[in-house]
Amino acid sequence: MNTAKQFFQGGGELADYPGWYKIEGGTEDRPRSWSVIRKPDGTWWKVAAEHYFPTGGGNLRIDLGDEITDEDMLTQCEENYRQLLEKIEEKKLVKAVKPLGEE
Repeated sequence: MNTAKQFFQGGGELADYPGWYKIEGGTEDRPRSWSVIRKPDGTWWKVAAEHYFPTGGGNLRIDLGDEITDEDMLTQCEENYRQLLEKIEEKKLVKAVKPLGEE
Protein backbone atom coordinates (compact mmCIF):
# COMPACT_ATOMS: atom_id res chain seq x y z
CA MET A 1 0.00 0.00 0.00
CA ASN A 2 1.32 3.45 -0.93
CA THR A 3 1.06 5.99 1.90
CA ALA A 4 0.34 9.60 0.91
CA LYS A 5 3.01 12.13 1.84
CA GLN A 6 2.10 14.29 4.85
CA PHE A 7 2.50 18.07 4.73
CA PHE A 8 2.74 20.62 7.53
CA GLN A 9 0.27 23.41 6.75
CA GLY A 10 0.16 25.72 9.73
CA GLY A 11 -0.76 26.25 13.31
CA GLY A 12 -0.04 28.41 16.29
CA GLU A 13 -0.40 28.89 20.02
CA LEU A 14 -3.97 28.54 21.25
CA ALA A 15 -5.28 31.70 22.93
CA ASP A 16 -7.61 29.71 25.20
CA TYR A 17 -4.80 27.31 26.14
CA PRO A 18 -1.58 29.28 26.78
CA GLY A 19 1.49 27.18 26.03
CA TRP A 20 -0.46 24.73 23.87
CA TYR A 21 0.38 24.66 20.17
CA LYS A 22 -1.89 23.25 17.48
CA ILE A 23 -0.35 22.04 14.23
CA GLU A 24 -2.41 21.17 11.17
CA GLY A 25 -1.45 19.21 8.13
CA GLY A 26 -2.69 16.98 5.40
CA THR A 27 -1.87 15.32 2.15
CA GLU A 28 -2.09 16.49 -1.46
CA ASP A 29 -5.50 14.81 -1.70
CA ARG A 30 -6.80 15.84 1.73
CA PRO A 31 -5.51 19.23 2.93
CA ARG A 32 -6.12 20.02 6.60
CA SER A 33 -6.93 16.40 7.33
CA TRP A 34 -5.12 16.09 10.65
CA SER A 35 -4.33 18.16 13.73
CA VAL A 36 -2.06 17.57 16.70
CA ILE A 37 -1.50 19.43 19.96
CA ARG A 38 1.77 20.02 21.78
CA LYS A 39 1.14 20.56 25.46
CA PRO A 40 3.54 22.64 27.62
CA ASP A 41 5.02 19.44 29.08
CA GLY A 42 6.24 18.48 25.58
CA THR A 43 3.75 15.66 25.01
CA TRP A 44 1.92 15.35 21.69
CA TRP A 45 -1.76 14.48 21.29
CA LYS A 46 -4.09 13.85 18.37
CA VAL A 47 -7.06 16.24 18.15
CA ALA A 48 -10.31 14.30 18.46
CA ALA A 49 -12.67 17.27 18.09
CA GLU A 50 -12.76 21.06 17.96
CA HIS A 51 -15.65 23.11 19.27
CA TYR A 52 -15.70 26.75 18.18
CA PHE A 53 -17.32 29.26 20.54
CA PRO A 54 -18.38 26.56 23.04
CA THR A 55 -21.29 27.27 25.37
CA GLY A 56 -18.93 27.14 28.35
CA GLY A 57 -17.10 30.24 27.10
CA GLY A 58 -13.92 30.95 25.21
CA ASN A 59 -13.26 30.75 21.51
CA LEU A 60 -12.30 27.11 21.20
CA ARG A 61 -12.50 23.86 23.13
CA ILE A 62 -10.22 21.01 22.07
CA ASP A 63 -11.01 17.38 22.83
CA LEU A 64 -7.78 15.42 22.88
CA GLY A 65 -7.52 11.99 21.34
CA ASP A 66 -4.70 9.53 21.89
CA GLU A 67 -1.26 10.58 23.03
CA ILE A 68 1.30 10.21 20.25
CA THR A 69 4.03 7.78 21.31
CA ASP A 70 5.28 6.41 17.96
CA GLU A 71 8.89 7.59 17.54
CA ASP A 72 8.53 8.38 13.82
CA MET A 73 5.39 10.44 14.45
CA LEU A 74 7.03 12.24 17.38
CA THR A 75 10.03 13.11 15.19
CA GLN A 76 7.71 14.52 12.52
CA CYS A 77 5.72 16.47 15.13
CA GLU A 78 8.91 18.01 16.52
CA GLU A 79 10.06 18.98 13.02
CA ASN A 80 6.68 20.59 12.29
CA TYR A 81 6.86 22.40 15.65
CA ARG A 82 10.32 23.75 14.79
CA GLN A 83 8.99 25.01 11.43
CA LEU A 84 6.02 26.62 13.16
CA LEU A 85 8.22 28.47 15.66
CA GLU A 86 10.39 29.72 12.78
CA LYS A 87 7.32 31.05 10.96
CA ILE A 88 6.08 32.75 14.14
CA GLU A 89 9.47 34.45 14.58
CA GLU A 90 9.51 35.54 10.92
CA LYS A 91 6.09 37.15 11.34
CA LYS A 92 7.29 39.00 14.43
CA LEU A 93 10.27 40.34 12.48
CA VAL A 94 8.11 41.47 9.57
CA LYS A 95 5.79 43.35 11.97
CA ALA A 96 8.79 44.97 13.65
CA VAL A 97 10.18 46.34 10.39
CA LYS A 98 8.80 49.77 9.63
CA PRO A 99 8.13 50.92 6.07
CA LEU A 100 10.81 53.11 4.45
CA GLY A 101 10.56 56.73 5.41
CA GLU A 102 9.06 56.11 8.86
CA GLU A 103 11.16 56.88 11.89
